[in-house]
Amino acid sequence: MKSMRRNIARTLAVIAVVCAVSVAQVPSEKPSRTGPAHSTPKVSQPLPFQPGESLVYEVTFSKLIFSGIVGEIKVSVSKPADAASNLVEFKAEAVSRGLLPSLLGFKVKDTYTSMVNSIELGLDGFKRSIHEGKTHREQTTVINRATARVTYTERDLASPNSPPKVKEAATPEWVQDVLSAIYFVRTQKLDEGGVIAIPVSDGGDLYNIEVVVGKREELKLDLGKFKTTQLNAKVFGGRFLKRSGEMLVWMSDAPQRLIVRVRIKTAGATVTADLKRISYDGNGKASQPSR
Repeated sequence: MKSMRRNIARTLAVIAVVCAVSVAQVPSEKPSRTGPAHSTPKVSQPLPFQPGESLVYEVTFSKLIFSGIVGEIKVSVSKPADAASNLVEFKAEAVSRGLLPSLLGFKVKDTYTSMVNSIELGLDGFKRSIHEGKTHREQTTVINRATARVTYTERDLASPNSPPKVKEAATPEWVQDVLSAIYFVRTQKLDEGGVIAIPVSDGGDLYNIEVVVGKREELKLDLGKFKTTQLNAKVFGGRFLKRSGEMLVWMSDAPQRLIVRVRIKTAGATVTADLKRISYDGNGKASQPSR
């Protein structure tokens, strides 16, 4: 039972990467410490997302006789309070819910925030608040783009007297985290067979992740039918996670380029996150999505 709780909690975190949370629980053992130089990629304007966009995903889990809803993930875009700022904020909130988490006795409530440049989506920094059962941690990353250095700080909030862990290292001037990376992919041209290379900073280390563009496919969800492009996010097998597995993402072909489904298969389990709700608060220029 304990193993099942741990497996579901970790897999919920994995699925949240692409819906926009982290997989820091099971990182690769061999990150790229320096990595190749990365030039600033082209990002088409206007962006397919605007402040005010809010997307909610329902996460389901299945393995052997166990299946059901295990969580909900909300991702949103906002503008910092400083109106003159050229930054945009991405936020993801993942919470456990449903009968299965209650029966297995685990609770997840994680929050992730990324700050990026609104012109080329280069990362300035991000913060995670991780609250999973008795685990309560805060992780902060600051990217100094002028000096190409990253500073990572982790605090164990469950043990307030413990000193923070601090790591400083070299970083590409243009880099992403696991939350901002999915918004960056939404800005890219998707040609079947193409590969999108993304340098990702996590825990002070650099990971070079690739997203392979697949075929077009029509998906039918509760929200309706969506014409999509399937993407294969290469995060398993030591690229970002040391375990084996597969992560597929379906992105709508409409101008908003919404992520409508994420599916992960790993350790004999399948986790799926489907887009359930789309809303706009009126502060941005976003409109109701096409399908």
